[in-house]
Amino acid sequence: MSSDPKEGKPRGHRMVKWSPPYRRETVEEPEFDLVEIERDGAVGRIILNTPEKRNPLGYERLLQIEMAAKLLELDEEVRVIIIKGQGPSFSAGYDITPVKKGERQRNMPSGGYIHPERDRLWQSYDLEHARVYWTLFDLQKPVIAQIHGACLAGATELAGFCDLRVVADDAQIGWPVGRNWSPGNLQYIPWLIGMTRAKHYMFTCEPMSGREAHEAHWASETVPPERLEERTEELARQIALTPTDLIMLTKRSINRQFEVMGMRTGIASSVDLLALSSFREGGLYARRSKDGRGGDEFLERSHRDGLKAALEWREETFGNRYRSDRDTRDPEVDES
Repeated sequence: MSSDPKEGKPRGHRMVKWSPPYRRETVEEPEFDLVEIERDGAVGRIILNTPEKRNPLGYERLLQIEMAAKLLELDEEVRVIIIKGQGPSFSAGYDITPVKKGERQRNMPSGGYIHPERDRLWQSYDLEHARVYWTLFDLQKPVIAQIHGACLAGATELAGFCDLRVVADDAQIGWPVGRNWSPGNLQYIPWLIGMTRAKHYMFTCEPMSGREAHEAHWASETVPPERLEERTEELARQIALTPTDLIMLTKRSINRQFEVMGMRTGIASSVDLLALSSFREGGLYARRSKDGRGGDEFLERSHRDGLKAALEWREETFGNRYRSDRDTRDPEVDES
């Protein structure tokens, strides 16, 4: 347990904050309990392993994805990395299940980042996501996202910063939080699909199927669900035939073209705009009046009525649905 330096009392949950090692450095590694790491010859796999919750991307899971990727980068036998999810979905995005009193934060460090008020204005939350995703973008080895089921909100960012996305035909790629929260946390989408399609996607917040994502150039390719794993593995093995010292330069060469056009600066500016949008009237950080009015209605409903009810309100209010009658659980979050 960690201690409060002022009170000397145990506080929070102990975790190892791991700085990725360089070659032959011996360091204490964290426990990988939110992802599984597999090594299979030239292919390494990072598997999100909370299928009953649709693999939400909380703070600690994102750290473990980053750390696992850096470990596989150090493994000389591994040449390609696949990120995928167990269960019915790739990932339902950031975990927005309300945190009850006494529970740890899921989406950020338990004590916040640097300063509670400044973190909101600075958007430390979003910058932490960007730091993890840029790690994948800059990795020496190609990273493939293997996508099935729901790939929503933050999960589309995780996938978007991977080098390739192999997607099941019937997958659901969407940005539902654009209806009440976010103008685009990390606005990577125009870089992948162009201005017109990006505006349609972000303005309507209608999800894309795997096939539609391929037509829009978001997905590298789309395949029937039953062939997704086979095709992803086949593609990874094909790419792995190229030596790492060559493909890392090919990856950097392509990435640099977009950086020269301003990709990093553009995405950084989207972080600033997310901060601004969060302080608007009715925004995520809007202040409530003394009588409790104002502020974010989705959060209010989520705490008062439960997350499922808040999601139903949002879908009824904004006119598009991310769930079907066949779903027994909401694809965005854990309902437990």
